[in-house]
Amino acid sequence: MNVETPQLDARYINQGFVNKIEQGRIKEAQDEGTAFIRVKMRQTSFAREIIPPVVLADDEIDRDEFTDLPKKIVEKEPESEATFVTFKGTGKRRWFSGPRYAIHFGKIESDRFVKSKFELMTYQNDIRKILTDNSVKDMADQEDTKFTETINALCTGSQHLTPGSGFTATNFVAAFQYLLANKIPIGKILMCKELYYEALKLEYAAVGSEILKRHYDDGIEAEEKLWGVPVVTTIKRDIIAPKDFYVFGPQEYLGNFFLLQDATLFIKQEADIIEFWSYAAPGIGIGNTKSMIRVTLA
Repeated sequence: MNVETPQLDARYINQGFVNKIEQGRIKEAQDEGTAFIRVKMRQTSFAREIIPPVVLADDEIDRDEFTDLPKKIVEKEPESEATFVTFKGTGKRRWFSGPRYAIHFGKIESDRFVKSKFELMTYQNDIRKILTDNSVKDMADQEDTKFTETINALCTGSQHLTPGSGFTATNFVAAFQYLLANKIPIGKILMCKELYYEALKLEYAAVGSEILKRHYDDGIEAEEKLWGVPVVTTIKRDIIAPKDFYVFGPQEYLGNFFLLQDATLFIKQEADIIEFWSYAAPGIGIGNTKSMIRVTLA
């Protein structure tokens, strides 16, 4: 038996959106938009794929001694060692101190969209999709930009390799070995999607016939790893340089991504004018600067 599921006309959806606001059901209208916002935000922010964000409860936020700005203090693993002793001996006694670092927060806010409710009813596109495509992706770009600026500032000297060759196993192995030399396990690789497509050029001797056949049949998009390491790709070549790739340790060796508040849609109305915008309050901190490396290919 065939079942037909007609789609709602976008103008009907927009009318319902306006009706909720008119009837004072602001929270319901906000939640409707926020559900879309949160899904899209996680899909478009590569920073969130490297360090999964955690929303903090009110009692988990730390106070600053000099300002009213919120922060989160994170404890780092203290150093320790063992000593060989005889059966009558004892290990060294040492006072230990637990290092800490603070994560500070900022606010990301989209443009503030203003529209007459009468004009809003004429749109033939779902207004929630417009919110998602325009404002949420812009907010994700801000998260990724700040994240990339931070790791680029930290990846200097021996943590920024500039090999003369291109997309080869040798260059990836060099990045892996840097982390392993610092006793950091391999977590994820981050790169532009166009650089990821260079894997299609890898020869038989490097990857084997089965992988080449799979690339021919399914394309590189079907792959989720390179040399067994999960890969995060992005189309944001204005944020991640097309010739750069990064290797990170797992999140517990790298840092933290906290949210005072995840992406939220706010709506207000005055007479027939409806104004809405999205905002979030993220904070990202790198606790171990040796848990990442940047490679710029020729």
